[in-house]
Amino acid sequence: MKEFVAIDFETANPKRVSACAIGYARVCNCKVVESNGYLIKPIGGHSDFQSKIHGIKEEHTFDKPEFGDLYNKIRHIFQYPLVAHSVFDKQVLKALSDYFDLDLQFKYIDSCSIAKERLPTLKNHKLKTLVKHFELPKFKHHDATEDALACANVFMKLQDFQLEENIQTTENDVVEFKGIIMGILADDEVNYKEAYELLYWLEDHSEIAKRFKFIYLKTKEVLEDDQLDKIEAIEMRKILYDTLTTFL
Repeated sequence: MKEFVAIDFETANPKRVSACAIGYARVCNCKVVESNGYLIKPIGGHSDFQSKIHGIKEEHTFDKPEFGDLYNKIRHIFQYPLVAHSVFDKQVLKALSDYFDLDLQFKYIDSCSIAKERLPTLKNHKLKTLVKHFELPKFKHHDATEDALACANVFMKLQDFQLEENIQTTENDVVEFKGIIMGILADDEVNYKEAYELLYWLEDHSEIAKRFKFIYLKTKEVLEDDQLDKIEAIEMRKILYDTLTTFL
């Protein structure tokens, strides 16, 4: 794929509609030709926990446009296939589209899933790990624009491993669920973004949530206070590991 837009969202609170920043990098003929980022006034305001992660607070966004008002300025980027390094950003964009009645239609590619497929022996498939693996320039994580640029560069590298027409996304929800768990367990920590990605995915896949009711309810429980402390992260890791063994 020679033309696409890599995107990244930061959210201000646990709601997926609460985007407080968007960054993007547009690629044409395998080169980044445009990149930019915008702060957004989030729906639901800022939570302390999220602000500690990315540093964005109410003082930074109180006079910024809501996503619905920003949309006309950036609507051109949604004409291209979108690439992001998780399904989290897809969930955020879908929520924003629904909330502001934008009826966005877009092709979405999760570069993290592709990395797992093409680099199975890598210790994990986080964006920082892949940037280091491909010897790409260092970047500031949780800065939406820098994350998007890093994602764009990683995705271009990943395409060297396999032709575009062989990129496939599974429609098997169980296989996708297993892949999400394996991704979270790839290192020694479960972070809040991974936990919310899992929760949002389960909310969107009710049959899997029913089948794995305990993990769904436990994920909701540990995120009730909008945080994920070390003890909760350890609990989540054990539950996910136990769940993964049911597939083996």
